[in-house]
Amino acid sequence: MKKRILSLMLVPILLFSMVVPGSAAESRDSADRLAAVTTKVKNTLGLDTERYKEFSGQLTEGELAPAWRLSWSGENGSLEITASESGKILSYYSYSADEDRNGEPLALPKSDPAKARAAASAFLKRVLSSGETVDLDAAAETASSLRESRYYFRGTIKLNGQPSPLGFSLMVRTSDYAVAQFSRDSLEANYIGTVPSATFHTKQSAVEPLLRGTLSLRLEYVLDEGERTAVLRYLPDSIHDFYVDDTSGKLVDLTRLYEELGERGESTGDKNMIFGGPSADAGESDAGELTQAEQLGADKLKGTLSKETLDKKARAISQLGLDSYILASASYREEEISDASVIVVRLTYAKRVDEETMRRWVTLDAKTGALMAVQSSGRWDENEVKKVDEATARNTVEEFLSTQQGERFDLCAAYTAGSSTQENGRYSTWSFRYARKANDYFFPADSFAVGIDAVDGSVSAYSQSWTADVGFDDPKGVVSAEQALNAYFKTFQITKGYVAVPQKLDLSDADYAPLAEMGYRALNSLKLGWKLTASEQGVTGIDAKSGKPILWTHEERGALQYSDLADSSAKNAAETLAGYGIGYGGGLFRPEKTLTQLDLVALLASTQGVLIDPENMDDGDASRAYRVVYSMGALRREDRNDSKQLSRLDVIKLLLDAGGYGPAARLQNIYKTDFSDQEKIPEELLGYAALAQAMKVAQGDSAGRLNPSQSATRGDAAVMLLAFMQRN
Repeated sequence: MKKRILSLMLVPILLFSMVVPGSAAESRDSADRLAAVTTKVKNTLGLDTERYKEFSGQLTEGELAPAWRLSWSGENGSLEITASESGKILSYYSYSADEDRNGEPLALPKSDPAKARAAASAFLKRVLSSGETVDLDAAAETASSLRESRYYFRGTIKLNGQPSPLGFSLMVRTSDYAVAQFSRDSLEANYIGTVPSATFHTKQSAVEPLLRGTLSLRLEYVLDEGERTAVLRYLPDSIHDFYVDDTSGKLVDLTRLYEELGERGESTGDKNMIFGGPSADAGESDAGELTQAEQLGADKLKGTLSKETLDKKARAISQLGLDSYILASASYREEEISDASVIVVRLTYAKRVDEETMRRWVTLDAKTGALMAVQSSGRWDENEVKKVDEATARNTVEEFLSTQQGERFDLCAAYTAGSSTQENGRYSTWSFRYARKANDYFFPADSFAVGIDAVDGSVSAYSQSWTADVGFDDPKGVVSAEQALNAYFKTFQITKGYVAVPQKLDLSDADYAPLAEMGYRALNSLKLGWKLTASEQGVTGIDAKSGKPILWTHEERGALQYSDLADSSAKNAAETLAGYGIGYGGGLFRPEKTLTQLDLVALLASTQGVLIDPENMDDGDASRAYRVVYSMGALRREDRNDSKQLSRLDVIKLLLDAGGYGPAARLQNIYKTDFSDQEKIPEELLGYAALAQAMKVAQGDSAGRLNPSQSATRGDAAVMLLAFMQRN
């Protein structure tokens, strides 16, 4: 077996991520290691690799443990596996050139979730170590999709029956129910120490008050989508990550531990960014942009100010510190602001400092010159002297906002939720946020954020958000903070399991010398502990009047819902299609409505991901749907007639043409049907009726009649479309 493996290796033999002086003995040792791990992997997975013509092995001598990347390839596919020295599978990727991802046009997936789960379970039994298990039911992703060619499983690997920080992902392809992808976290490569036995000593009753004490809420106004009156709501504050150590019974602040120890010393950052600004190259694309007239049209640009005038207005705002900058470019564009269309201009300023380019982007209303936003990029220099203290920076911010926002700023106060004031040492920036207050409570949806350059004191960043004509609910009758916190705490579960905890390294230990050189000061270990687990329903806060949790609601991807199908014979068909995202937007199906060409076009377009509501369309919606149906072959451009009422036979023809059956249906003198009114079917369309009957897309009424010229309804279209997509 060893000779077979080595004969398949690509030369020059092994690739190393860590260079080792080569000698004949060492090369043989490495080859032997490759042969051994390959044999273990093949035995673990039961692999037959005879069909592959090439093989290579790549070794990564990691900081804690080595890993092997094994690669097979051939004419019809490839296989890549990453494994530990012991042969534990860490990742797996299989590609087959014969795999069919497209499937039939206009057909529902015919895959079997049970088979996919069985395949995933069998694979995991092979690759998981003793004491490792997963809950496949919890890990399965069940969203329906017309183009479903994969089943995905993502979740946690349990150790000794307990949750752990180790995760996995696995994908089963539906063409042959084979596992095509798998990856998992490596215990050996990412954790130090041993895995403690799953014997807990601390009681949950002792843990509860400690974890509850880590939660806090703030009472603020919130404006729900579509509403005009803001209501008071208790919202969760951002908190550190805590756990209760099972051995000591003490509460541990993991966030602070990581900050104090640091897994790799200093964290990295993007040195080209400052307080949310775009990348340093962002301004360089202006030269290639379209002209103003080409971008927006001459009419939309009427009344806009010239870049010279706008430049003067920007420079007149002394806090922006533009005296040392030159104007590089101006870009006009249209934006939607507070439901209104506004033409804005983005002025790009630049200056050179120590062979580096500093940029500042200033956005103004192109017709009034009103300041709208500021962004900057600059150097990353931790050692640069900060000449501006917090108090001076705050005075600049308040003077700036008072001038720019006037009465709006008078309604605001320094926002204290989280960190309202902070110094970003990496970019020498002071950051502030002021939010609107009503009835002594913050409404942070209306706020102003300002960044101050700590070196020169200029405004380096500015953004704003404001809601017009908003009302505020009376604060009388709110529940107490204690009641709200009790309700919020009850939405959590207290779970016990393994927790990743940073552990300081003894850098005097020779084994850790490479880690010390790379900047590591700590690595994770596994400890038994207790943590709060948030509700899967997604709790966003507590209603201040009722004291009940507010749940984050969302529709499943692809799912549609209708409120008018209760008594319809098309209910099952419409709801089944809706589960795959097929149907109409707007929440109403209107099953009894006489079907128009546009109605059917919209229904067919939704099978390709284009969802519209024919009763409430935006500009271009109908044309977009028609373009999809043209590409499906169901209609020609010259046949478009949005309001044309369709017959049952019209629906059959369009469905079969969209599904690719048109050429067969148009063959003459070979078809007949069992419909009692076949004589009413035009001869040139008899093939469509015959195929539709054979596929059970169209069935006769109680008298066996097709009723080809009878007007169709939206409900009829749903029933026939579902039958067509379920054809055998």
